[in-house]
Amino acid sequence: MQGSTDPGSSKGSRPINWPVTATVFFVGSILLWSDRTNFSVAAAAWAKEFGWKPAIIGTMLSAFSLGYLILQPVGGWIADKAGARRTLAGAMAGWSLWVLLTPIAPTVLWLTATFRVLLGAFEGPYIPASVAAVARAIPSIAKRGRFSAFVQSGAQLGPAAGVFFAGIILSATGSPTYIFVIFGLIGLAGAAAWWSYARNFDDPVPQGAHAETAEAKERSAQAPVRPWLLLTSPPLWPFYIGYFALPYCQYLFLTWLPQYLSHYRHIPLIQASALSALPFLVAFIAVNFAGWGMDWFAAAGWTKGGFHRKIFIALGAVIYAVTTLIAATTESNTLAVTMIIIANAGLSFYVIPFWTICTDIAPNQTGTLSGLMNFFGIIGATLSPFLTGVIAQATGAFVAPLVLAVCIMLVAGTTMILLFRYRPLSELVARAPAVAKATA
Repeated sequence: MQGSTDPGSSKGSRPINWPVTATVFFVGSILLWSDRTNFSVAAAAWAKEFGWKPAIIGTMLSAFSLGYLILQPVGGWIADKAGARRTLAGAMAGWSLWVLLTPIAPTVLWLTATFRVLLGAFEGPYIPASVAAVARAIPSIAKRGRFSAFVQSGAQLGPAAGVFFAGIILSATGSPTYIFVIFGLIGLAGAAAWWSYARNFDDPVPQGAHAETAEAKERSAQAPVRPWLLLTSPPLWPFYIGYFALPYCQYLFLTWLPQYLSHYRHIPLIQASALSALPFLVAFIAVNFAGWGMDWFAAAGWTKGGFHRKIFIALGAVIYAVTTLIAATTESNTLAVTMIIIANAGLSFYVIPFWTICTDIAPNQTGTLSGLMNFFGIIGATLSPFLTGVIAQATGAFVAPLVLAVCIMLVAGTTMILLFRYRPLSELVARAPAVAKATA
């Protein structure tokens, strides 16, 4: 399957190869998440060298999320307007530059935080662009789950690669500086290589028989809604509340796991870095399993009310809550690490339905909707590292931060499952009282 950003692209257009695009987005997602998480290894080393306290580490870790938060609504809109090819190249080149500059001044906290903010800002449009590409190229509801899961499964391998290779680089060189130099140069080279190929083509849309199905024609014909209505329509709020929990819980592991294992579980830092990779390797398998599972339910006709999506949200929330509570309260390091691994699998079940719902209900505005959804999620991601650091410092333990994360997950997941109505975006917006009154 191949495609172009414009469903009505001209006959002489050269649509880019879809499998190539999906693979590149997958690899780029690995790098994107690696560049988010490698800082946690460097921060653990800098904490010993410069005396960073947990609250300072939490602030530095949250700085990335601040930039990411600001650019999410605009980043999703950019992804819809500029298309997948341009967004991929521009975002990767931009964030890699700030990775490269990060170790300039670790003793100047405001400068280090600024580089982290800019890293987050340039990563903002990337994931909305990847799901927008899936929404346009894959019209079949029985296939979008697996493709959406694949292009985003780099989000699971990326954290594993980030902490694992950052640990190796730190061990080999003795300096956190080389972590950012190596990762930054890889990103700049990757962005240049991609654009040298992709600039000769158009963006993905279905081709041939895939474009002629009734489902494809119906999706292509769906009229977009005004972007501001995505924020002001109450029927969408349970969707945003449900997603808020995912980054909150995920970033607790992403940013604090090496520190948690080394400082609170007393595992050596290099070993902690290696152990920190394991949960994300399991999550990579889990997220692809969830994608194929959603497609199986869709093919079997179990789609009423979004059952094929919501069942994995419910399953993921329960798995995360149970295993995280065990990890928080056990005295066994082995059991704690095992439960954290399973908890990350639960988060993988929980996350992919949200992104796939964006491709279902907003085929022509997937970037905008997913960017706004991720805006609310990154509020959680911004709060999580900072609150975790403050609470851990105040209590001298990691139990309270983990229990808080469980409570947030259960409340948000229940809200999404019970209150969100799985309908096309135009219908959800039309059901909003303010919109109905304005159009009466």
